[in-house]
Amino acid sequence: MVRPLAFVLTACVVAASGCTCAEKTAPQTPTIQGPSQDWLDGALPPSVMEGTPKQGGTLTIRLQAEPKMLNRLHDAGQDAWAVRTIVGPVVETLCELDRDTAPRYRLKPVLAERWEISADRRTTTFHLRHGVTFHDGQPFSAKDVKAVLDAIRDPKQPTTRMRGLLAELDGYETPDPWTVVVHWKRPDFLATRQLATVIPIFPASALEGDLDTLAINRAPVGTGPFRFDKWESGRAIELVRNETYWGKKAHVDRIVFRIVKDGTVATQMFERGAFDLMTAIPPHVWRGLEAVKAENAWAWRDYHRIRFPENAYNWIGFNQARPPFGDVRVRRALAQLIPYDAIEEGIYLGLEPITTCPFYALGPACDPGLEAPDSPQRLRYDPEDAKALLDAAGWKDTDGDGVRDHDGRPFDLTFLIYASSVNLGKLAPVLQDEWRKAGIRLHVEKVDWAVFTERLRTHAFDMVSLGWSALDAEDDLYFNFHSSQVKDGTNYVSYVNPELDRLLEAVRGEHDEQRRIALERQIHRLVYRDQVYLFLGRRSALDAAKKTVHGLRPAINWYRLADLWLDAPAPHAEATTRATPD
Repeated sequence: MVRPLAFVLTACVVAASGCTCAEKTAPQTPTIQGPSQDWLDGALPPSVMEGTPKQGGTLTIRLQAEPKMLNRLHDAGQDAWAVRTIVGPVVETLCELDRDTAPRYRLKPVLAERWEISADRRTTTFHLRHGVTFHDGQPFSAKDVKAVLDAIRDPKQPTTRMRGLLAELDGYETPDPWTVVVHWKRPDFLATRQLATVIPIFPASALEGDLDTLAINRAPVGTGPFRFDKWESGRAIELVRNETYWGKKAHVDRIVFRIVKDGTVATQMFERGAFDLMTAIPPHVWRGLEAVKAENAWAWRDYHRIRFPENAYNWIGFNQARPPFGDVRVRRALAQLIPYDAIEEGIYLGLEPITTCPFYALGPACDPGLEAPDSPQRLRYDPEDAKALLDAAGWKDTDGDGVRDHDGRPFDLTFLIYASSVNLGKLAPVLQDEWRKAGIRLHVEKVDWAVFTERLRTHAFDMVSLGWSALDAEDDLYFNFHSSQVKDGTNYVSYVNPELDRLLEAVRGEHDEQRRIALERQIHRLVYRDQVYLFLGRRSALDAAKKTVHGLRPAINWYRLADLWLDAPAPHAEATTRATPD
């Protein structure tokens, strides 16, 4: 071990007073040069966008979960990884989000060259791009858009989610092969955006028959810069470059999405360099790689880290149709029995800041006076205030058994969680301990995902925790919070408030951006005031890309894979060292 620096200096001072200082100092132990601040922050350097793109090569990407299918029209094809894999690279939409206009993300033409919205906001006319062909050689035209809309509107088809997105659709016609005219029941600022950016366009011939049995469910046909090649279940989904693409052609020859569900296995493969783009890095691995240790040098040397805020957050919810959860005082009390700082640092490892807002954090919809981390309007961990609220709501320990009760009923509740969630497995015992000290008995029930989602749908729970995510900066919270969505929508917590209903309806019909932002901020304040959800962490993508990958530009709708190109892999250099006191 190297002697402390102070010891070395003292020895030389003594030598100067009558001894000869040795020509050679004590040997110094070389230590690894640590990562840069950009690397620690997950910020890509400008160099990833520099240079002349090179053609060719295979890009290997880790796929965290295997999709059920690759047809986004189908209810079973809504998985975010299925969307990232196929929508854009293989199957295109009429428009896409323009990453040059982040964080608001305006619309950019794709299969529609341009569009107009009528003065009364009830008609949208799309003018389609000429000269586009599907991967099977068929020409693209308005008949394909019509066939997609027909499939979505067919009540016999499993397209409930897409029908919900287009609930305001009143009708449509195709006056010629290059024009689609869409009519809306009422003005809705999100309607055109959702139709244009969410609905994938397949050839009409591929949609003939029952959606459950279509070939495109496993082998999609589109117009994008990549063609679907093959899907080996449990192993990989592969795409190849579309050499006849109507637009700017992709740079890489092939993309291989390696399906690796297990985080530990994926991390081992990441360390071996198996992925050009490693996605969904577990938070403990992300933090572990920051330690200045020789065994981490490969990560700093060979990879860029990418941390990008997603439109995603986690929340705790209560079934407000069951007492006592319909009482806002009880919900606010439970919110103040959550040790937010300890959860943010101890469970989320500082990577998921606690939020108050159901809208996209980087956009203007969240009220900055409430969302700011130091806002006095935020509920904090405050057990004494929580106990006072519970007392006021009539929940007191009247029999001295340590559990609060009301009209003879003890305050017992069950926390339904899905068994494979690591974070919920850590969160549940923390809440059990905190709430026990406040006189609340919390039980935990772990179930698999299929049972969990069925219990959500049927409102068969007291308390749940879930995460919402979106691939757009504009949020339509109607489905999550409007009272009409309790029965068949995603208002799983059974929240009913005419004031919020009115705001959710008003924001849909407001086309003036500033007035819409004002409405969205009212929604934010109301949802937080009533603790419709007990908001937890806001998630970020935690990825890493080899330094041989260029053209990386993360956005809310992920990466544009056609823009990525590969440099020749550089030989592994020896880790640079510097002498430091040990």
